[in-house]
Amino acid sequence: MRLERFYEFVQADFEAIGSFHMKDELNPKLWSEDNLDDNVRRDLLKIGNDFYAEADLNADVIDVVLCGSLCNYNWSETYSDYDLHVIVKYSDIDEDPKIAEKLCDLSKKIWNLKHDIKIAGYEVEVMIQDIDDMKSAIDGGRMGGVYSLMKNKWIKKPEKKDFIPDEKLIRSKAETVMSQIDDLENCIEEERYEEFNNKLDAVWKKIKDFRKSGLDSESGEFSIGNLVFKLLRRNGYTDKVMSMKRSAYDRQFDKKESQR
Repeated sequence: MRLERFYEFVQADFEAIGSFHMKDELNPKLWSEDNLDDNVRRDLLKIGNDFYAEADLNADVIDVVLCGSLCNYNWSETYSDYDLHVIVKYSDIDEDPKIAEKLCDLSKKIWNLKHDIKIAGYEVEVMIQDIDDMKSAIDGGRMGGVYSLMKNKWIKKPEKKDFIPDEKLIRSKAETVMSQIDDLENCIEEERYEEFNNKLDAVWKKIKDFRKSGLDSESGEFSIGNLVFKLLRRNGYTDKVMSMKRSAYDRQFDKKESQR
C-alpha cells in the first residue's frame, strides 16, 4: 500500500519542477519587449490602491510594484500569479516594526481571502512591503525584476540567465518533506493536539528554512532551497500543512465534547 502511494506521489507531484526552467522572453500576454500592457497596468494599479485603502493604515504609499515570476523570465503558464506589492514605510504605520508587519500581514490575508481576481488568466496576490525591505531584497538578489506601476518603468530589470534547475536534487529534498506531511496526515486522528501541532510546526519550520536559507544564499531566487519551497507550494503541500493545522485545532474540541 505504501509503495503504491509512493509511486503515485512520485508520478503526480513533481511536474511543477518543469516550470522552473527559464524562458527566452517575458510573458507575451503582459509584455511587449520591456513595456507592460497598459490595461494590465491600470487594473493592477487600481487593485493595489483599493487594497491599501481598505487596509486603512496611516502610512503614505511610496509605490505600487509588480514583482515575482510574471516580472521575470521564469514565469509559468500554470503556476505564476501577480505579486503586487504596495510599498510604504513601516515606521509610518507603527514605531514597533513587528506590530507594523503584523498589521500589514493581516490586511493581506483579509483581502486575499475576500477576493479571487484574475487578469489575463493569472491570479492577483497583494501584500504591503516596507521600502527598506524592498531595497534590501533587490540588492541582495532575493527579488528579480521589479516594475513600478505608478511610474510605469522598471526599478530593476530582470536578467536572462543560463540556468538549469537540478531536478534530481530538488525532487530528493522535496520528497523527504512531502513524505513527512503525508505521514502526519495519516495520523491526525490518532495523536493529541499539542503533540500533533508540534510535529506540524517542525515540518513548517523546515519548509520556511528552505526558502530563507535559499534566498539568503548567493543563488537567491534560483537556489535549491527556494525552488524546493516553490515546488511544495505549487504541488499543494504547503496548503496541506495549513489545512491540517486548522483541522487538528478544531478536532481537539470535538474529542472533548464526545467525552462529556
